[in-house]
Amino acid sequence: MQDDATRTEAFFDRGFYLQSYPDVATSGVDAFAHYCSMGWREGRNPNAVFDTRYYLTQNYDVASAGLNPLEHYAQSGRKEGRRPAHPLREQRGYVQNGFHLLASASGCATRGRPGERVLGKTELVSLLREAWREGPTVLSVSHDEFAKNVGGVQKLILTEEERCAETGWNYLHLAPAMPGGGLARRSPTEPSALAVRLNGRTFGLVTPHTLIAALQAAIEPGSETYAVIHHLMGHDPDDLGDIIDALKCRRVVAWVHDFYTLCSGIQLLRNDVVYCGAPEASSMACGICRHGQGREAFLARLATFFARFTPDVLAPSRAALAIWQESTSLTFRSAGVRALGRLLMAGAQMPYGSRSAGEKLRIAYLGHRVRLKGWSVFRDLAERFRHDPRYEFHHLGMDHGVVGPGNIIHTPVNIAEDGEDAMIRSVAALNIDAVLLWSLCAETFCYAAHEAIAAGAFLLAPRGPGNVPDLIREQVPEQGLLLDDETQLTELLRSGQIFTLLDLSPRQRGHLMKQGDTIAWLEELV
Repeated sequence: MQDDATRTEAFFDRGFYLQSYPDVATSGVDAFAHYCSMGWREGRNPNAVFDTRYYLTQNYDVASAGLNPLEHYAQSGRKEGRRPAHPLREQRGYVQNGFHLLASASGCATRGRPGERVLGKTELVSLLREAWREGPTVLSVSHDEFAKNVGGVQKLILTEEERCAETGWNYLHLAPAMPGGGLARRSPTEPSALAVRLNGRTFGLVTPHTLIAALQAAIEPGSETYAVIHHLMGHDPDDLGDIIDALKCRRVVAWVHDFYTLCSGIQLLRNDVVYCGAPEASSMACGICRHGQGREAFLARLATFFARFTPDVLAPSRAALAIWQESTSLTFRSAGVRALGRLLMAGAQMPYGSRSAGEKLRIAYLGHRVRLKGWSVFRDLAERFRHDPRYEFHHLGMDHGVVGPGNIIHTPVNIAEDGEDAMIRSVAALNIDAVLLWSLCAETFCYAAHEAIAAGAFLLAPRGPGNVPDLIREQVPEQGLLLDDETQLTELLRSGQIFTLLDLSPRQRGHLMKQGDTIAWLEELV
């Protein structure tokens, strides 16, 4: 019996269990004893990859006999080929949840935030005049308030605002008051509201009509003005068009930070699960996807906006631009690439130090714990090799309450608080050997991949579309590896071939230099 208990306990993850169920942690009860006595009866899961309810539902003989499902799996179930969880557990959840959110994907009404006052014209005119500069003006539009959120787009917008401050330009940023997945729609009885920020000062909420009236009153006629559309999500394209017209913008720039101008499913994942490549809106593939319902009407609104201004299109990588141009029918003046950063490797720093003999190989995941970026693949890999003394698994970033296997060492990294190079410094300080970035979508740039390389790590990623495979093939072919699938990834670790790869790789640390902001591009035009 002792051997049976020991065998079962080998499949039990104490760290995962205590993080998942705080009531058990605070009770002081032994976690494994709790699961064996009552946890499984309450439907609690013993590790990240075993679904107690699923196992009992699928195995009536186990349930009817009142057996501990984990004990049964450890003793005989796995040898009999019984599954610990549904093979598509997470994918099914995304599909089911997605169809409940159709309203947000097909159209959103972006109104004011409850309890927050909307500015009037007189007050807004005063604020605009107070903060206005003499130079040209950039009207910047994105899907959220960049100063309050973290991400690649937000980082670029902050860079643009800083550059405008250095050059004496005005940077007027607009975001929807209540961000949503679709395009906002005009309502005569309840107009949408925009969050306004000018030259680093947040003003508050305002309606499009009031903003237009205030801008016309506050700005001298003939001012040199440009519009930069970083993202249209949550906005009414007609309202934005009226604002652009009112400012008499000389040029309109539209960014392809993701694929929102091809589909409201910005990653081009059918039902947020499988990459689709943006087929025709009338295709059968769109007919079975939650993003496909209403896509034709969605694209028609975007087409009207693009035809109205014929913007210059910028993308952060050749891969992103190629995908966009292959699938778009929108009208545009020009299309080009502005990489958001450039790796400087040769001679930038000393070569990356090799591991000590017998030292564990450290494999890391960077960023938020989200399935889209490959967290699930990394989590399952850490669980699969939980008892393998050759490997050590790390997560660098914020967990946001998402629980992972107890053998994953978590190091919080918050770029907003710790500085824009915080991730690079953390990867280097922990002497991370390899970084796994298994994105399910086509990355348009991917800061995390560039940060991993700059920190001297070896990059593991799947083959497929997007900028990460291009980065490895074209810039660091000896500091990364593209894999066909998860089976090949698992075999790389099981066989120990990853040690040979790392020993042969001439890894170096480097520097990720910021570049690609729209202001520099506009200055070249001026």
